[in-house]
Amino acid sequence: ASGAGRALLFLTPEETGFLRYLKSAKVSLNEYEFPAKKVANVQSQLQRLVEKNYYLNRAARDAYRSYLLSYASHSLRDIFDVHNLDLQAVGLAFGFTTPPRVDLGFFSARGEKGRNGGRKLMSGGGKKGSGGHH
Repeated sequence: ASGAGRALLFLTPEETGFLRYLKSAKVSLNEYEFPAKKVANVQSQLQRLVEKNYYLNRAARDAYRSYLLSYASHSLRDIFDVHNLDLQAVGLAFGFTTPPRVDLGFFSARGEKGRNGGRKLMSGGGKKGSGGHH
């Protein structure tokens, strides 16, 4: 494998520090800005679909939980810190009016799953504010 490829990243303002790691790995980057008035607002339709379709709701719950677990176990915790996520905004991104309650277990300061000394995070509450996860 040549290691060549293309990817599209959507980053929150808190995650833009990740670009430093990509630049140091010699990844060429192009930034694109999309004016808000040019982006279709499909939030209400997404929420209706997730609310009314059982299978879509289950898939959205599984995806939401996987996203939070991935974030909680990320090695770059200075950038991807699950405790700084706006869980309401993340829930909206997955089509939930109210984020599902998810037990992520205990995570130590290094982001590894542990039995003692970790911090338990229950989603369904969490930090309020602007998250950029819409």
